[in-house]
Amino acid sequence: MSQNGSSLWLQGDPLGPDERRLPLDAPRRSMTGVTEVSLLSEKLRRYGVLGAGVIRDSLTTLQLAEVATAAAPAEPKEERVVVTAVPGEPLSRKQILEVLHETVRVQGVVQQEVSALARKLAKERGDKKKRRPLSFADAHKKIQELGLPREPLEDLGLSESALQRLLMEHEQDEEVMACAQRLLHPVGKADPERAKGITMERVVDIHQFMVLEMQKVLQEFLQLPQEARRSFSAKGVETTAELLVSIAVEQQLSVRCEDVEQAVIRYEELLQGHPEFARCTEQLANMMQHLIGAAQPRVEKAEFVQILRLMGDNMREAKAFAKKLYEDYRAKSCDIAGAYQRFAAFSEAAQAQADGEELPDLSSVEMQLCRDEYAEDPEVRQLWEQSGAESSLAMQTAIAGVAGVAGVARAPAPAAEEKRGRKLKSSEVVEMQELMVDELKRTTELAAAVVKKGATPAWRADVAMQMVQALASAAVERRYGTSAEEMTIAGFQHAAVLQKNERFVRATEKQQEILMTIAGLCSQES
Repeated sequence: MSQNGSSLWLQGDPLGPDERRLPLDAPRRSMTGVTEVSLLSEKLRRYGVLGAGVIRDSLTTLQLAEVATAAAPAEPKEERVVVTAVPGEPLSRKQILEVLHETVRVQGVVQQEVSALARKLAKERGDKKKRRPLSFADAHKKIQELGLPREPLEDLGLSESALQRLLMEHEQDEEVMACAQRLLHPVGKADPERAKGITMERVVDIHQFMVLEMQKVLQEFLQLPQEARRSFSAKGVETTAELLVSIAVEQQLSVRCEDVEQAVIRYEELLQGHPEFARCTEQLANMMQHLIGAAQPRVEKAEFVQILRLMGDNMREAKAFAKKLYEDYRAKSCDIAGAYQRFAAFSEAAQAQADGEELPDLSSVEMQLCRDEYAEDPEVRQLWEQSGAESSLAMQTAIAGVAGVAGVARAPAPAAEEKRGRKLKSSEVVEMQELMVDELKRTTELAAAVVKKGATPAWRADVAMQMVQALASAAVERRYGTSAEEMTIAGFQHAAVLQKNERFVRATEKQQEILMTIAGLCSQES
């Protein structure tokens, strides 16, 4: 599930491998009480790079607007900041601030230069004689010709995920967090008057157009030879895609991306609950992640096999644990407080096991790309089936709405095809979704009572949400004899019907509301 809660989908297996390592997911930050670091983590999870923000991540824009405090961050420094850090050595607080300030400055330069280039190229191509679309390779060449400054992260050999970990160590430092916010979402150069002329309907239309343009970019890039794709850096791929989409937006819609961002903030409350806007932002995020993933080399087949084996082992352990936990809870040999303690202990043990594995951490897109690359290997196909990855990817694809996009849809694994033979009616999926709501509500009410009394130790919001989902999912499986994986695939099959079903949509929205309630309670107590 997307963490913004925007998708109108049946809750899939809460113990399914949304990420490679943990079927139960590693303990994560609360969905409420959002901070700059947690938003940065989410953006890195989705995109893999920070980007210049030429095409804004509208979901992040809304989240930042929602968590903004009265103490607005200081304006970013325009002058260059001398970074005193030395590659390979630990960074002090002062050096972290230097890196952040200089990265923000560089991002501002990149954003301004690429936006100006997009404007120039859009104007040039407005001439009928120059209607030929700019190719990805040509656009990338024009980016390189700008001679954009390097970020200090590159000079220090520091990955963005490593920076993320450093920021988490300074999460209570207001100055560091103010810099992190600017890093997450660079200050734009929007014109307030132009932005006022963009209606909410226009904002949604523009995002729909951006989705179509990004589909074209992704399709073109995937058609390049593998060797050519991997000659691009992740940041280069992202910036080039931003340039191409920006050109199309300016040329065909006569609007600037930075003005659209201001309009997004203006209609913040209305857009938060707009399903089409949410769908578009998820599609853009998914396609950008896919684009960046396609530029990166795949892990070796031997490592991928190890990853799949670990996923399969974790999934089996998690399912066995969840089944026993539900049986004990239903038999009243374990109350909700005891269920949480057991769930938290299992989650921590799974995290410790994952930390001990020296394997690359792959995103869902990287998993899918690896599966495609090694699909001819019988062992890979068998382990893929046993890992449970197919249902997880099917749900994520359905959530993002990109199945079949631009002719790049992935063929389902043979095992998935077999499971799709066990079809459920859309009406049954709706009933399961409604039962899921009833079970979530019942379990959440009991959990809320424990949290309000002051549970010791304080409950973690992420663990609490996973627990109530697991118990509710087990109840649905017991009633209908249908596994969460089968429910996920059924939801994928009936996507078009379910998205228009008022009962299903209402039940899904209620699920998100319930989960956010327990997340909020845990955050208040922590």
